[in-house]
Amino acid sequence: MPSPKKQRQLITARYGRADLNDYTAAGHLLWDTLVNANLTPRIDETSAGRAIAIDLPDSTTLWCTEDADVSHLPSDHEAWSVIHFHNPTDSGDYLQVYLGPGDLSCEADTAACVSTVAAWIANWTAVGAVAQHNTYLTLSKTAAPRETIRAAWHISWGHPGFDPTNPTTPTEQHTATVIEQSADLPGRRGACLACPWEGPIRRDHNTAVEDGLDHTHPGWRSLPAIPQGKSGKNAHLLRAYLDAVYPTGWFETGGPLKVYTSVANDRHEPGKAPGGGYLVKVYRSTYTPNPKHQQQALL
Repeated sequence: MPSPKKQRQLITARYGRADLNDYTAAGHLLWDTLVNANLTPRIDETSAGRAIAIDLPDSTTLWCTEDADVSHLPSDHEAWSVIHFHNPTDSGDYLQVYLGPGDLSCEADTAACVSTVAAWIANWTAVGAVAQHNTYLTLSKTAAPRETIRAAWHISWGHPGFDPTNPTTPTEQHTATVIEQSADLPGRRGACLACPWEGPIRRDHNTAVEDGLDHTHPGWRSLPAIPQGKSGKNAHLLRAYLDAVYPTGWFETGGPLKVYTSVANDRHEPGKAPGGGYLVKVYRSTYTPNPKHQQQALL
C-alpha cells in the first residue's frame, strides 16, 4: 500500500491533470480530521470516486464519500455520507453511519462526520457491557442516524448497570446484566458488569438473562424454586428455608431467586431477589385434570 502521504495525494489524482493536483479538496479536510482523531484512513482505489475508507479490526470497512466523490472543492461541498459494509463480499449489506444534513459548511460537516464516526467505531469495537453502554451514550449524542443509534449495543433498560444519561462503572464482583440493540428485531446478550464477557445473541429476554447467570452464578439451575414471595408471619420461615437450601452468601453476591409462576414465558425481573439479583420465573401450570371415571380408571 502507498504511504499515507501518497494515499492522501490520490484524493485529487483521479482527474489526471497537473493543474488540479495542488488545491485543497474537501477530501483533504476529511482525511486530516480523521488522522487528528487517531483514525487511519486510506483511499479505496476500487471504489467509484476513490472513497476514503477506514478498515476495522473485524475486516469490515467504512466508506466516506459525497456522491462518490471526495475531490470536490470545500465551497462545493454538500454532505458527507459514511457507510459501514457489514459483509465485505456483499455491497448491499450496509449501515448508514453518518449522513450530513446538507446545510452545513464543509468544515462543520466534516467535524460532525468525524465525531460521529469516532463514536460509532468506539461502540462497534467495544467489548463488554460497561464499555458498550458508555460508548453508546457518546454515540447517542452525535449526528448518527436514528437507526444507527438503535443498532448500537447498550445495557437494557432497568437491568443492572443501566443509566440513560451517565456512564456506568464496573462492579467488583461478577454481576449479570443484559445488553441489547433497540432495532425493530432487537438482539439481546447476557453480559457481566465486572468483566468483558458477553453471551451469544438471543431474541428472547429470559434466555439472555439465563446466559448471564450461567456466567456469574454457575449452578443456579439446580437450585429449587419456591412459590411467589409471601409477607407477614411466614416471611421469616421462608427466609430460613432459603438460607438452608441456597448456598451461603448466595444473595449477598447478587444470586438469583427462582420462583414459580403460572404465566408462561413470564419475564425474569432484575433487582427483585434478596440482595438485588434476578427473580427467575419458573413456569408451573396450575391446571389439574378432573379425576377419571371409575370405569375408565379400571381400563
